[in-house]
Amino acid sequence: MRKFVAVMVALGAPQLAGAQISDSFSTCAAVADDASRLACYDQVMGRTAAPAPATGGDAAAPAGLRPATAAAEPGLRVAAVPTSALGQRWELDPGTDRGTFGFSPYRQNYAVVKLMNRSNDYPFRELAPTQPSNSLEVDDQEVKFQLSFKSKLASDVFGTGSNIWFAYTQQSNWQVFNSDTSRPFRETNYEPEIMWVTPLDVSLGSFKLRYATLGLNHQSNGRADPLSRSWNRVFAEIGGESGNFALWFRPWFRIEEDAEDDDNPDIEKYIGRGEIVAAYRHGDNIFSTVVRNNFSLNENRGSVTADWSFPVAGSLRGYVRVFNGYGESMIDYNWSQTTLGVGIILTDMLW
Repeated sequence: MRKFVAVMVALGAPQLAGAQISDSFSTCAAVADDASRLACYDQVMGRTAAPAPATGGDAAAPAGLRPATAAAEPGLRVAAVPTSALGQRWELDPGTDRGTFGFSPYRQNYAVVKLMNRSNDYPFRELAPTQPSNSLEVDDQEVKFQLSFKSKLASDVFGTGSNIWFAYTQQSNWQVFNSDTSRPFRETNYEPEIMWVTPLDVSLGSFKLRYATLGLNHQSNGRADPLSRSWNRVFAEIGGESGNFALWFRPWFRIEEDAEDDDNPDIEKYIGRGEIVAAYRHGDNIFSTVVRNNFSLNENRGSVTADWSFPVAGSLRGYVRVFNGYGESMIDYNWSQTTLGVGIILTDMLW
């Protein structure tokens, strides 16, 4: 009965005045239900009811004001933390830290069918000097694939915000079409690295320096003489970005070996003393270039790699890769050639 009276009073409240309003207040005060009593008072005063304030739970708050937390109700969108390609790659931005000892992509992970304009069978000829010269000839087409990952070993070193990373890259060249020599793996290179990465926040116009790196690199093909190839390097790296464009520069210094243990004493003259990597995302397409150079004016050598990846299905992407110069693999460090690879890529320079 009281609720009925309250509703009748609410409907006529805008026309009430003086004592009638006082009587209506008394009527509203007698309403037991909190929400109905508040609505009664609002109607008496001619006011539209405001949303009830939250009483301790997200469900009572207006949907647009609910905090985006891990405890939010299923289906509720959590606002993404603004970040960038290099921010994700090196976990530089808030919300990108994945903790230690996990795995994430480092360099590209891909597989291509590769065509070579000059196949390098010279390193293999001396292994079988008495056999027919064509017995160890290298086909000018093969499959090349690369696997590369990194893992963070330590976070926020000495409270500086810097991290220590381990990375590993393996690259294989497989003569899968060469039935005459039982389809061998012609060359596999192994490249572990350890590096210290510290964040930067330096703006050069629209270009922003994001990180600097100091590291140690070993690369070898794991073979016995006379096909053994290996070297160790200390390197530095600095990288930055502007919008969808990223650029990083890595010079290195080779750690010298004893002459009797050095399988490739002139490797720097061919592969180079540093590299520049540029990557650009245009929609779903990623274009990148790697330029290596020996920084010599007299006998300038090096290489250029240009590639393009594009979506195919889900996370699978098509991949086209062109290489020209020296050092497409360690066994080819002093062999100049041009190669074209077409295949698939799982992770690219930019995410």
